[in-house]
Amino acid sequence: MTQPYEGDDAPKDCYCHPQEIWDEAECRKRARHLATDGLGTPYGFRGYIGSSFSVPPKFGTCRWNGGCCRPGPSGSDKWYPGEFYPKPAIHEDYEIVHVPTWGWRIKLRTDNG
Repeated sequence: MTQPYEGDDAPKDCYCHPQEIWDEAECRKRARHLATDGLGTPYGFRGYIGSSFSVPPKFGTCRWNGGCCRPGPSGSDKWYPGEFYPKPAIHEDYEIVHVPTWGWRIKLRTDNG
């Protein structure tokens, strides 16, 4: 399921993709998943949901040389200098954290207080 993204971190001149909505079951499924590389070697942690270095990135902004055309508000294509991919709206018991040199993972929120 998706919804229009209305966050403040989206660049105003870029095309903004719809935001995914993950319920508790979807978050639990993704947090338990153990991803593997192309040769089948498992990653060192569970919950990997995307790279921050891929093109386009799983989440964040990607500006294209020459721009890109995406559906505009009136239904016809419109030119944009780039695209923005928002992080999904997740259940309150989970959090998305950045893993340096890997990307993003989702995990069960722990109370450190």
